[in-house]
Amino acid sequence: MSSNRSGDPRFSTSLVQSHGISPKVFIITMFIPEQEAWNSKIDFPHHITVPGLSLLFPQVHCVQDYSICHMTTGEGEINASNSMMALLLNPQFDLSRTYFLLNGIGGGEPSRVTTGSVTFAKYAIQVGLMYQIDSRELPVAYKDWPSGYFSYGAKDPFTYPDAVYGTEIYELNEHLRDRAIRAAKKNEASLQSGTPQNILLRNMYDGPGGEPPTVMACDVTTSDNYFFGHRMSDFFMDYTSMVTNNTAYYCSSAQEENGTLESLLRMAKSHRVSFDRIIVMRSISNFVKPPPSVDDSVDFFNNFNKGGFQLALDNLFLGGYPVVEDIVENWDEVYAEGVKCSNYVGDIFGSLGGTPNFGKHNYTIH
Repeated sequence: MSSNRSGDPRFSTSLVQSHGISPKVFIITMFIPEQEAWNSKIDFPHHITVPGLSLLFPQVHCVQDYSICHMTTGEGEINASNSMMALLLNPQFDLSRTYFLLNGIGGGEPSRVTTGSVTFAKYAIQVGLMYQIDSRELPVAYKDWPSGYFSYGAKDPFTYPDAVYGTEIYELNEHLRDRAIRAAKKNEASLQSGTPQNILLRNMYDGPGGEPPTVMACDVTTSDNYFFGHRMSDFFMDYTSMVTNNTAYYCSSAQEENGTLESLLRMAKSHRVSFDRIIVMRSISNFVKPPPSVDDSVDFFNNFNKGGFQLALDNLFLGGYPVVEDIVENWDEVYAEGVKCSNYVGDIFGSLGGTPNFGKHNYTIH
């Protein structure tokens, strides 16, 4: 893998058109370590200041021929959504044919994934939009409740939400996700295992959590609340299945996806971007619950909550770079006209057309 793409003839197709910079692929990260995972490996000689981006990350960075660009949004849904909207509205760019690789590190549900794994999502589910009652205040009559969380418009944690905002669920192009996985698997044997401490931590878990890192398909939750523990993760595992009519397979927790995707969806409605050209990738930096041998979740969280931080950053690039390379190298044959999409793509309202294969027929819309 070359650290300088500017002299590579495979990346020499001119994309700076008269109407703006039109990269083939846009890499989106959220904070400095994720940014450096890419900037330390790829040379981005062009630095373009874009009004409205994060005050910490005010520039877009592009390779010599502008076929690949990179931006960091800042952490959390508000930063991610605002930065993405500023980019999409900026007249310096034509992003109508661009593929977006939303990628970062995230928490992992150990019954489904392990630290260092590289995951690709079909669904992004917002789990922060809920009622919450402190579980210590739940009366005995509610002892079967898994937590104090329950959906808007519902009266218990087992009922589908009735009141929605529209940002709760996004479904992405399954064929594009599957092609991204095939590309990433080219580097699966090269994924790092981490430090001896990372390996020892994984060995404390049964099932997938105790296995070496892999590339896999599974889905992501979004919440600005950094949740941890058996009750929380188990509840959100059941919730994500319920709200997608038993189709989502939650494995990763994150903070930004639904904010970023809402901005992309609104601009897709205006044909500024194509919503079926989005890939969501998360590498797993930590487990969201302690291993079976540990009873103290607080102590474990405070001491091991980043049990694979650098490992996840290393594998973020190892898993993501083949996807970027595949898009650029196979642009004319595969990507220019779009990767065929046969599943529903969009939000819970069907805003881009089609009918979601999740949700209900009617909601109370707030």
